[in-house]
Amino acid sequence: MNMTFWSLFLMMTITGISADTGENYNYMLQWNGHCNFYDTVNISSGYKDANDNFIFGGVKFELGEYKIYDYIIENLTEKVMVEPHYRGCICKYRKCIRLCCLGGEGKHQACVKTTTLQVPTHEEDNIIIDIESHEYGILVGKPCKQLYRLEPNDYDDDKWVFLKNGSIEVNSAVANTDEYCFGQTLNGSMSDITTDVLLCYQEDRDVRFTVYPIGMLISIPFLIITFCVYAFIPELRNLHGKCLMCYVFSLTTFYVALCIVQLDKDRVFPETFECAFLGYTIYISVFLCFFWLNVMCYDIWSTFKGGVNRGRTSVAIRFLFYSLYAFGLPIFLTLLVFIIDSWKLVPEYYLPDFGEKRCWMRESRTIEAIYIYTPISIIMVINVVLYSVTAYRIWTVQKETSVIRNGESQKHSKMDADTDRFFLYLRLFIIMGVTWITESISWVFENSIVFYVSDFLNCIQGLIIFLLFVWKPKVKKLIVRRYRSIRKLPPATSQITNSRTETSRISSSGTHSMKHMSQSEKPMLRD
Repeated sequence: MNMTFWSLFLMMTITGISADTGENYNYMLQWNGHCNFYDTVNISSGYKDANDNFIFGGVKFELGEYKIYDYIIENLTEKVMVEPHYRGCICKYRKCIRLCCLGGEGKHQACVKTTTLQVPTHEEDNIIIDIESHEYGILVGKPCKQLYRLEPNDYDDDKWVFLKNGSIEVNSAVANTDEYCFGQTLNGSMSDITTDVLLCYQEDRDVRFTVYPIGMLISIPFLIITFCVYAFIPELRNLHGKCLMCYVFSLTTFYVALCIVQLDKDRVFPETFECAFLGYTIYISVFLCFFWLNVMCYDIWSTFKGGVNRGRTSVAIRFLFYSLYAFGLPIFLTLLVFIIDSWKLVPEYYLPDFGEKRCWMRESRTIEAIYIYTPISIIMVINVVLYSVTAYRIWTVQKETSVIRNGESQKHSKMDADTDRFFLYLRLFIIMGVTWITESISWVFENSIVFYVSDFLNCIQGLIIFLLFVWKPKVKKLIVRRYRSIRKLPPATSQITNSRTETSRISSSGTHSMKHMSQSEKPMLRD
């Protein structure tokens, strides 16, 4: 009973629809899905023969290879309702080429109205394709959202040739009509038109380009917490703490910009302002990280080299000079690269092309070596030298004074604190150094396994910094003390007890408090 009812209902529904649309409905049912909308052409100006084949432009579209559409798709995503019209799978019967748009449809140079295309082939420098000759099926519309224009006159990698089957060959790779479209550039007059190729921007499908930014997103909260702890606790807001805050700020900026580029590909893609802006943001933040690491290396080196009176009054001046160096040089380098890139001050081969084919500089080992790997490698070498000299100085001083420590406990407590800070920064430097070394090795030898090691270390940097500089008993006590101070709460019982014990210890044995504290528990104290 139920089966009979639903069968009758379905038949009545189909009959009703057929009555409304006439014979057109049959074509919609018989459409076999051999092609999608982007591979069809409007064939409404043709006619049907006695066998229900559709004749258009000398092509006979068999039943099932054409369909009634009541819409068109604009900008690849927007469905616009129009009068019903026939569309046929032209590429089943002819070799096809794709135009980005017809003349007069667009607002840019790619939509110059023309009836011919001038394209290079393997056999000839240029051949003329008559769009109206019906030699090729002409598809119209961008094949993808993100396109970039090939520039064969400027870059060898962009040289392309047209293949007789309607595809194009670029740098030994073949692009079909679902990967490219032809545009036209007007060079002053209608008699001087250049045929351009706009190629789909290929997204990175490697899983690490998805996992990597997610890992960085996990790291970002730890960096923010570290920055806030050092910003709101006065005991940590000394010269060394301020340098660390600047480093953490730079690393956070790098993570955020890189995450946006890699995760928001629908809105951030080549040849957009957002893409270029984020590319330069990544560039400057990378240099900020390494320059502030260099500042911390220099500061710890100058602490142990001796011969300089580093009194409290000079702290503000030192931080000012550090800031001018660590912020000023990256800004200068980034502006210099921007000017070179924008005003084409060097040969095309050496232009970084931020935001052109990808948000980062273009994929060229020469370009990457000039603009990023060489300068940062120089900074890392300087850091290694500074740390090596400092380590030797610490070893020498400890060896010379081991016999007379008991007579100068206060002096040696200060040295213990500085030594503790040295090893703290050394661990941070090792993390950054190992990350950069693995990154460089993977870049030089194109080793994907080493890339994974580098990516993993990058992803956990925020957590490592948090554990090194915040997740320490002494710092946690300072956090509790600061919280109770803000809330105007009395000191915790443990704090009072610790304070009395410390006072008693100082009065009975001199200034040995720092000595009784384990190295791992000491925060970075004021100068």
